[in-house]
Amino acid sequence: MSAIQRILIINPFGIGDVLFTTPLIRALRQAFPDSRIGYLCNRRTERTLQDNPHLDELFIYEKDELVRLWRASWWQGVAYAARLVRRLRQARFDLVIDLSLGERYSFLVKLLGVRRRIGFDYRRRGRFLTQRLEIDGYHDAHVVDYYDRLLRFMGIRTADASLELHVNVADERWALGWIRARRLQDVRLLVGIVPAGGVSWGIDAPFRRWGLERFAAVGDALIERHDATVVLFGEATDVALCQTVGRLMRHPVIDLSGQTTFGQFVSLLSRLGLVICNDGGPLHLAVSQGVRTVSIFGPVDPQVYGPYGSPGRHRVVTKPLPCRPCYHRFRLPPCPYNRACLNELSVEDVLASIEDTMQDLRAGAAVPS
Repeated sequence: MSAIQRILIINPFGIGDVLFTTPLIRALRQAFPDSRIGYLCNRRTERTLQDNPHLDELFIYEKDELVRLWRASWWQGVAYAARLVRRLRQARFDLVIDLSLGERYSFLVKLLGVRRRIGFDYRRRGRFLTQRLEIDGYHDAHVVDYYDRLLRFMGIRTADASLELHVNVADERWALGWIRARRLQDVRLLVGIVPAGGVSWGIDAPFRRWGLERFAAVGDALIERHDATVVLFGEATDVALCQTVGRLMRHPVIDLSGQTTFGQFVSLLSRLGLVICNDGGPLHLAVSQGVRTVSIFGPVDPQVYGPYGSPGRHRVVTKPLPCRPCYHRFRLPPCPYNRACLNELSVEDVLASIEDTMQDLRAGAAVPS
């Protein structure tokens, strides 16, 4: 593949999955240092890639945006699609790495004349790929490891498999100013709690979230046991959830839900001592910043979709039930047990993992400053 000059990576999935591709991006840059590398993603995940130093260009395809424009005017919908196709054609890619697990994108780039198209052959959907690695879903290893398998299939070795997310200087300055303005730089323990998450699941997102009253109890326990300062984080759509957690707590907290940009949120994450959250994008954002995490997993398998890093820094709390994990091959079946994997997970279960983390901190392990 020495003649490769222009590479396109395609991944239409959520924040966590796009972050899982960052070791692949870095490995491609190391393997092809003089090549131009583009990435096709959706509008939501654009923010995780826009400051990535290994990428030269982003291509944004947002299905909901296309549908909205099409409904307003079929001509606007056609124009939106045509602009994307024109940009892709003008880029004249030599190689496409299609991580979509479907066939629409590989069919499109075939029509655009891209000769080398590599990806996974999932349920025989890789028929338009020129080289394909057969899989039957993500279930026996972490998603990052699947991407590493694809790299090795291409003859490329990954030297560093850590997640990578860069933020710009303006966001770093904002976060530092925010902390100094509230005199939080010297607090004993600054903890972030993210009670929502899992937006990419759409209407099924609540099925991967722990109870709000339990997050509130964990926050109170941290304040009482460790003199912690607790900050609630969430998107604009999560404000009501965070406000509920704040009302349920006996001690005052800082509620920043809906008040930060993506970059500001990530910059603040890097300055926390601990993040407590559900399975979802915020977890992987915290991991990318080197912050210790305690995450709660219900129907999803953390061996496949969990925090990718040292188990000592990233503890996962689950309820050992024979029915979990039930999310398999990208499907969540109806639950006949009233979400027992989450509803039977107690506050003390989560606090036990937090206490283990606190012991590590007291032992002198480094915390991001």
